[in-house]
Amino acid sequence: MNEVQIRQYELGKANPKIETVNKIASALGEPLNCFLDISVKEVKEDTTKAISFKEYLGILGYEVHESPYNDKWVIHIKDSDADVYISSEEMNTLERTTIENIDLRINKYMNDGKHNQ
Repeated sequence: MNEVQIRQYELGKANPKIETVNKIASALGEPLNCFLDISVKEVKEDTTKAISFKEYLGILGYEVHESPYNDKWVIHIKDSDADVYISSEEMNTLERTTIENIDLRINKYMNDGKHNQ
Protein backbone atom coordinates (compact mmCIF):
# COMPACT_ATOMS: atom_id res chain seq x y z
CA MET A 1 0.00 0.00 0.00
CA ASN A 2 1.45 3.35 -0.93
CA GLU A 3 1.73 6.45 1.24
CA VAL A 4 -0.66 8.50 -0.92
CA GLN A 5 -3.39 5.91 -0.44
CA ILE A 6 -2.88 5.83 3.33
CA ARG A 7 -2.96 9.63 3.46
CA GLN A 8 -6.32 9.59 1.61
CA TYR A 9 -7.71 7.28 4.28
CA GLU A 10 -6.32 9.43 7.10
CA LEU A 11 -7.84 12.58 5.65
CA GLY A 12 -11.21 10.93 5.08
CA LYS A 13 -11.00 11.47 1.33
CA ALA A 14 -11.28 7.75 0.63
CA ASN A 15 -12.82 4.82 2.45
CA PRO A 16 -10.87 1.58 2.57
CA LYS A 17 -12.54 -1.78 2.19
CA ILE A 18 -12.99 -3.76 5.39
CA GLU A 19 -10.27 -6.15 4.20
CA THR A 20 -7.84 -3.23 3.97
CA VAL A 21 -8.77 -1.98 7.44
CA ASN A 22 -8.28 -5.49 8.80
CA LYS A 23 -4.81 -5.69 7.19
CA ILE A 24 -3.83 -2.32 8.67
CA ALA A 25 -5.09 -3.36 12.12
CA SER A 26 -3.22 -6.64 11.88
CA ALA A 27 0.00 -4.93 10.77
CA LEU A 28 -0.23 -2.53 13.72
CA GLY A 29 -1.19 -5.28 16.17
CA GLU A 30 -4.49 -3.62 17.05
CA PRO A 31 -8.02 -5.06 17.14
CA LEU A 32 -10.16 -4.24 14.12
CA ASN A 33 -12.78 -2.34 16.13
CA CYS A 34 -10.14 0.30 17.04
CA PHE A 35 -10.30 1.42 13.41
CA LEU A 36 -14.05 1.45 13.08
CA ASP A 37 -16.55 4.01 14.32
CA ILE A 38 -18.13 1.46 16.64
CA SER A 39 -16.98 -0.24 19.78
CA VAL A 40 -17.76 -3.71 21.05
CA LYS A 41 -19.52 -2.04 24.00
CA GLU A 42 -21.80 -0.08 21.62
CA VAL A 43 -22.59 -3.24 19.68
CA LYS A 44 -23.46 -5.04 22.92
CA GLU A 45 -25.69 -2.16 24.04
CA ASP A 46 -27.50 -2.12 20.70
CA THR A 47 -27.93 -5.89 20.80
CA THR A 48 -29.22 -5.74 24.37
CA LYS A 49 -31.85 -3.27 23.27
CA ALA A 50 -32.86 -5.51 20.40
CA ILE A 51 -33.16 -8.78 22.33
CA SER A 52 -32.83 -9.82 25.95
CA PHE A 53 -30.76 -12.78 27.05
CA LYS A 54 -33.93 -14.65 28.02
CA GLU A 55 -35.32 -14.07 24.52
CA TYR A 56 -32.03 -15.31 23.08
CA LEU A 57 -32.32 -18.50 25.12
CA GLY A 58 -35.86 -18.87 23.75
CA ILE A 59 -34.50 -18.76 20.22
CA LEU A 60 -32.11 -21.56 21.19
CA GLY A 61 -35.00 -23.73 22.35
CA TYR A 62 -35.23 -22.91 26.05
CA GLU A 63 -38.08 -21.32 27.97
CA VAL A 64 -37.00 -19.15 30.88
CA HIS A 65 -39.32 -18.22 33.72
CA GLU A 66 -38.94 -16.82 37.18
CA SER A 67 -39.50 -19.56 39.71
CA PRO A 68 -42.02 -19.21 42.52
CA TYR A 69 -39.13 -20.30 44.77
CA ASN A 70 -36.86 -17.61 46.17
CA ASP A 71 -34.25 -16.15 43.84
CA LYS A 72 -34.52 -18.92 41.23
CA TRP A 73 -35.03 -19.16 37.49
CA VAL A 74 -36.58 -22.10 35.69
CA ILE A 75 -35.01 -23.04 32.39
CA HIS A 76 -37.31 -25.43 30.56
CA ILE A 77 -35.49 -27.53 27.96
CA LYS A 78 -38.07 -28.12 25.23
CA ASP A 79 -36.30 -31.07 23.58
CA SER A 80 -36.21 -33.19 26.73
CA ASP A 81 -39.19 -31.58 28.52
CA ALA A 82 -36.97 -31.10 31.58
CA ASP A 83 -36.65 -28.16 33.97
CA VAL A 84 -33.44 -26.80 35.48
CA TYR A 85 -33.62 -24.46 38.47
CA ILE A 86 -30.79 -21.94 38.82
CA SER A 87 -30.18 -18.96 41.07
CA SER A 88 -30.11 -15.38 39.84
CA GLU A 89 -26.35 -15.41 40.36
CA GLU A 90 -26.05 -18.52 38.18
CA MET A 91 -28.28 -16.89 35.54
CA ASN A 92 -25.99 -13.83 35.52
CA THR A 93 -22.95 -16.10 35.17
CA LEU A 94 -24.62 -17.96 32.30
CA GLU A 95 -25.32 -14.68 30.51
CA ARG A 96 -21.84 -13.25 31.13
CA THR A 97 -20.00 -16.38 30.02
CA THR A 98 -22.21 -16.73 26.94
CA ILE A 99 -21.38 -13.17 25.90
CA GLU A 100 -17.67 -13.72 26.65
CA ASN A 101 -17.63 -16.88 24.53
CA ILE A 102 -19.35 -15.15 21.62
CA ASP A 103 -16.93 -12.20 21.90
CA LEU A 104 -13.93 -14.55 21.91
CA ARG A 105 -15.16 -16.42 18.84
CA ILE A 106 -15.96 -13.22 16.91
CA ASN A 107 -12.56 -11.71 17.78
CA LYS A 108 -10.91 -14.93 16.60
CA TYR A 109 -12.79 -14.66 13.30
CA MET A 110 -11.84 -10.98 12.95
CA ASN A 111 -8.16 -11.70 13.41
CA ASP A 112 -7.64 -15.04 11.67
CA GLY A 113 -7.58 -13.60 8.14
CA LYS A 114 -9.97 -16.27 6.88
CA HIS A 115 -13.25 -14.50 7.47
CA ASN A 116 -12.83 -11.37 5.41
CA GLN A 117 -14.93 -11.04 2.31
